[in-house]
Amino acid sequence: MVNKKGKFRLLSYLVDTNLIYYRSINREKKILAFALFELSSNYQIEKTLQNFVKRGLILFYSIEINIVYPEKIVYLFCISDNNKSEIFKNFNLISYNLNQITPSINFFKNEKLEKEFLKILSLDKKKNSLINNATGSIRVKDDSKIKTLNFYIINYDKVGEADDIIYQFINYLRSLKRHGYLILNFQLINERISVEIYYIDYIDDLNHQVFDLVSVVNEFFNIELICQLNLEIKKLFLLLLRYRLTKNTNYFQDTSKIHNLEYYYNYKNLLDFTNEFNELLEANEIQFHQLNKNLYILEQSTLVIILVTVRFKFLLNILKKFRSKFNLLLIILNDKGYEDLLKIEKISTIPNLKILNYEEFCHFDLKSLKYLNN
Repeated sequence: MVNKKGKFRLLSYLVDTNLIYYRSINREKKILAFALFELSSNYQIEKTLQNFVKRGLILFYSIEINIVYPEKIVYLFCISDNNKSEIFKNFNLISYNLNQITPSINFFKNEKLEKEFLKILSLDKKKNSLINNATGSIRVKDDSKIKTLNFYIINYDKVGEADDIIYQFINYLRSLKRHGYLILNFQLINERISVEIYYIDYIDDLNHQVFDLVSVVNEFFNIELICQLNLEIKKLFLLLLRYRLTKNTNYFQDTSKIHNLEYYYNYKNLLDFTNEFNELLEANEIQFHQLNKNLYILEQSTLVIILVTVRFKFLLNILKKFRSKFNLLLIILNDKGYEDLLKIEKISTIPNLKILNYEEFCHFDLKSLKYLNN
């Protein structure tokens, strides 16, 4: 069943199972079709998507990261053609190849697809949302609530090592209690994959803790990491399509360094483990203080370090800082990271350090830590 939605151009689309269709208003009269999906685990599909872009099967694809829930990653790709049946054929080819990589791919359908597609602008098809422009921001009125959307370009080309800057940026935004989405757009320009990254920041008009995000972020990172973009109302369409907002062209030899998605999936694995760890500590009546998502102090005598994968520089700094003050328990959740760490000879020379992988931790007696210094 195909339903036509909306009477404005922004909402004049067709929803048909896994695809949302727009007919372009230029002379070519091409049809644009959009598919959205998410993954339930960490699989490397970017090379496959980029290959489809290079072959012309995909016009572009984007990655959408929710700042509040960074482990929730949504992919969007666009197929363009004059013929709807050709689009449907290409979609089947693309979805088949992606499912060959991992069956965990979940393509959104029908109402869920529509809801996921519209959420980027805080739109709701069941309510009369009014959109207007205010000095480069977008204000969305929904009943009595008003949200202001601000837009920021991420100048990742100014960063020496770009592999984890996005992860750090998201973590910092979370510490500032921000809400919004990070969009990474990939498309072929001059036979090379070009990347644009921008952040959409949502501000509730009842929120009085509004400050200059550009100054705060750039001062924290000590570089001009972000700059605000004044978006014209006529470009609102680009946001809905998760398309690029500027004409800037940025190339990277290895685009995977820009969006190291392993960090986000690691975040989810770490969150699941720490929830389990907290319950075990309480059940064993062990006093603890959680310093952050990676560090615990137990019974004022043992420092527990929890890592999904080994971050050597981070680990080295922690060991130097705390090895003279606490007994150290290091839990590595990733088996490869655990094996790589054990290959380092100097690690075994630290007398008060115990290293466990997840399986070993499951058989570890936590109560032994309770009376370690007694």
